[in-house]
Amino acid sequence: MKKLLLAGLVSLAFAGTATADEIYIDNGFDYGGNNADTAAGDTTTGWKNSLKLVYESNSTVTDVDDDGLISAGDTILSQGGLNGFALLGDNAVTALTTSEFLGSGPSDNDYGNSWALSFRFVDFVGVFDGTDFSYTSGTIDWLLFDTENDFNTEVHLFTTTVTGHSYGIGNQVFSGTVGNFGGDNVNGVDAGDIFNIAMGGGSTGFEEYDGIIRFRIDQNTDTNMADFAYNEDDKEFTISGSLHDGSLEFDIPEPASVAILGLGLLGFAASRRRV
Repeated sequence: MKKLLLAGLVSLAFAGTATADEIYIDNGFDYGGNNADTAAGDTTTGWKNSLKLVYESNSTVTDVDDDGLISAGDTILSQGGLNGFALLGDNAVTALTTSEFLGSGPSDNDYGNSWALSFRFVDFVGVFDGTDFSYTSGTIDWLLFDTENDFNTEVHLFTTTVTGHSYGIGNQVFSGTVGNFGGDNVNGVDAGDIFNIAMGGGSTGFEEYDGIIRFRIDQNTDTNMADFAYNEDDKEFTISGSLHDGSLEFDIPEPASVAILGLGLLGFAASRRRV
């Protein structure tokens, strides 16, 4: 039984780690920008550590126990980002950041003026655990807009699927995997090749990578300006206008970490046979 517990802890310890890898974005056109420090030519940005983002969300809470309060066991369905009449300026990636000071780092290829990134989600599901909402699933679609289409045409880049969630006071952390790459292109670059991640001494496009690309969103939530309403007939609370800001990071498992995870899973299986 002790071996079973140890193997489980090894696997969980790996699952909880998150180390951001550098990325660059290639949108197929040299838009200029703050400097010439690009990652892979004039049509790319420089190497970036994370993407800063802001968005608004709206949620519906089902009063499962019909007590007129948000209490343990009540469920939530949240949607946010560029949905409906939401504005791009309020629901977008606001900056491509590095460990250096903003404005002095690698090229942004004129991000924010000539092109922009945004996102939407409609299916975040969770449950109130007595302290806060713990989300169990959800997907986020990531989008690109550029001046070639007057910012009127969105290009689906990829989808991030939430597999993990934790929270603190005013803080939420979502993690999971990247997939469901778009079939369109931007300035001749396939949607799946627009985002590129560092690997060894080089890089690879998200869709080209033969493995799992993970993401992590660390965000702050401000519900002070949100509107709360309760519909007694439907037994539902609506929470509209919640404001969020945070950062998005990506990483790929190091070979050593994958090996450790594999050993943990093998130990787990072996221990199950002995129990």
